[in-house]
Amino acid sequence: MKKVGIAVTDPLDWTGNALFNSVSNCGMQPIRFSFANATSEILTGKIHASCIDLFELDAVVVRDLGPAIHNDVQFRYDLICQLEELGVPIINPPESIARAANKYQSSYLFMKNDIMTPETVVTNSLEEAANALSSYGNAVLKPVFGSKGIGIECVRYDDEGLLNLERFLEKNGLIYIQKFIHNPGRDIRIFVVNNDVVGSIYRIAPAGGWINNLSQGGSAEPCVLTQQQHRLGLQAAKAVGTVYAGVDIIEGERDYVIEINGTPSGKGIYEASGIDVTIRIVEYLKNLLG
Repeated sequence: MKKVGIAVTDPLDWTGNALFNSVSNCGMQPIRFSFANATSEILTGKIHASCIDLFELDAVVVRDLGPAIHNDVQFRYDLICQLEELGVPIINPPESIARAANKYQSSYLFMKNDIMTPETVVTNSLEEAANALSSYGNAVLKPVFGSKGIGIECVRYDDEGLLNLERFLEKNGLIYIQKFIHNPGRDIRIFVVNNDVVGSIYRIAPAGGWINNLSQGGSAEPCVLTQQQHRLGLQAAKAVGTVYAGVDIIEGERDYVIEINGTPSGKGIYEASGIDVTIRIVEYLKNLLG
């Protein structure tokens, strides 16, 4: 029986548990572990998490790499690269996880592949960031590495906004500033698995808020995509190289891809539409393993 590792930090995580069930239902053995407990023995070459030898796994599905603390993220990323190099299939592939996690890199890839994305400047210079804010009028500041809407700010070009720019730079060491796109108070999350759109939802900001992330109090509703939105979802996932992804689109005067998530939660779309995206992920994996 094939052994499939599920890398997840929170034992109560909905997506981690759904992946566990989907792997089991496909006739494979799911083994839950966390990279937060990983150890690499340099001389022996062993990599294990608690008592689980990761080289005994036939594949690994990465739900998350664990909390980001100092150089831990690089170490965990190095581990999945090492596992892949030594023949353990990793879903998503390590390079695509890194691309999706890095908002600068993913924004560059969107531009390179002619995928419409909002005007964005990434800089260490407060002066350049202020010039961008002056041009945009209203903008969104984001940590280059971040998730769940944590650390995101909306600023306007005024004294308070310029002060917020300075504070953001002091805290993060880098400013990712993106033009604010006026929208209906929602965004669209498109789930792509193996070059196929398997479902989509509206993520709607809570009353009085503007951040649509479900982890920040947003709510999910079923969404029927336009042809253009469908195409943008597929293009973004292909550009970043993911097997499965959550592609986020904002509706303005036209549709813009704002981000891509290489380890997305499947809870929102399941609750809104009854679609379990983990089934499709595991079907892909089973076919890969033969």
